[in-house]
Amino acid sequence: MLSTRPLAAVSGLLGGALRRAAAAAATAEASPASSCLGAGPARASTSGRGYASMPDTVRSALGFCVQQVRQYDYPNYVWVAQMDKDLRPALFALRAFNIETALVADQVRSKESVVGQIRFQWWRDAVRAAYEDRPPNHPVAIALAHVLHSPGPTPPPAPAVATPAADAAAGGAQADAGCSDSGCGSDSPRSSAAAAAAGSSSGSSGPGRFSRYSFKRIIDVRESDFLDPQPPLDMGALESYAEGTASQLLYLQLAAAGIKHRDADHAASHLGRAVGITTLLRGMPVHAAARRSYLPVDLCAEARVSQEDVYSGVVSEGLRDVAHKVASLAKGHLDEARRLAPRLPPGAAGLMLPAVAVDRYLKALEAANFDPFDAGLLKQHGGGSGAAPLSYVLAVKWHQLRGTY
Repeated sequence: MLSTRPLAAVSGLLGGALRRAAAAAATAEASPASSCLGAGPARASTSGRGYASMPDTVRSALGFCVQQVRQYDYPNYVWVAQMDKDLRPALFALRAFNIETALVADQVRSKESVVGQIRFQWWRDAVRAAYEDRPPNHPVAIALAHVLHSPGPTPPPAPAVATPAADAAAGGAQADAGCSDSGCGSDSPRSSAAAAAAGSSSGSSGPGRFSRYSFKRIIDVRESDFLDPQPPLDMGALESYAEGTASQLLYLQLAAAGIKHRDADHAASHLGRAVGITTLLRGMPVHAAARRSYLPVDLCAEARVSQEDVYSGVVSEGLRDVAHKVASLAKGHLDEARRLAPRLPPGAAGLMLPAVAVDRYLKALEAANFDPFDAGLLKQHGGGSGAAPLSYVLAVKWHQLRGTY
């Protein structure tokens, strides 16, 4: 958990470094897409495909991705804009893809579910075409194709650690450290489909390093949520949704950085669950206004909270209790992801910086007595467009400078 005390300590210890970091973060908030993608004077691109050398269509597409992330996912925009400039295009493209698939339900105005299904199928076809380097004329698809076919970064040296891909090649079992819908750890093996996907994405360059399974899973989970807009039955269903969206996105981020490491996958699985669950908690007021709820049915029944209460924003002790239990689930996954930090390979911690926003929201929710509709909570942690609080920007830079999350 963050507080003003570590920030003050860091300010004293790092002095000018933190002030420069804050200035850089402020510049990123006001900078155009070209600055976020590294168009300014800097070291040569290690990938050989720097922003300045990209075709105009690709630069325009990546600029669109930056703007989408800035508009719809500002907390993640802040930390992605501070990453190594060779990695930024991939991160912005992946996060823009996540946004586009999340927006499908909002953009479909027809009451016919087939219209939404057509949109989701379009994205499946677009991803397939991007893998074949013939993307449709959509900026996010064009950006994805560029990222998929760009040379992968050279991963930092790390101790030899068995990976799911290596085990698959050797015919080894995956049960000792895989991840599944129900959990992640030594007692929770990854599903055979996910393990196969991990094995198929073991290439260090080109589209082979990205798991097709992860792209497909994100689309499938969002489509299922669109077709069946009922609250999750229990905590397991809530975790499954978070794993199928946020965790898969983190796996793709690791692939973009050329990181193939079991502990990194393990941390991404837990952090993704924390991110996904926290995102749903933070979005409760918006969901309620649209008569949607992601609070588990069994917990609501136990606390005698009706769906109409949720839709109306009625804050009872029962609702606070349900929010507390859901937040505790997210906090448990966040703690587990952070526990794995010392075992991560070089470069992986920076990709886990979404943990900062999760930690801050959960702490603020607790301070609001677990009222997801609290006005102050919404103002500071709404998660949409607009300037991020300086304390959050500094917290991101503090963790980035220390190599923590």
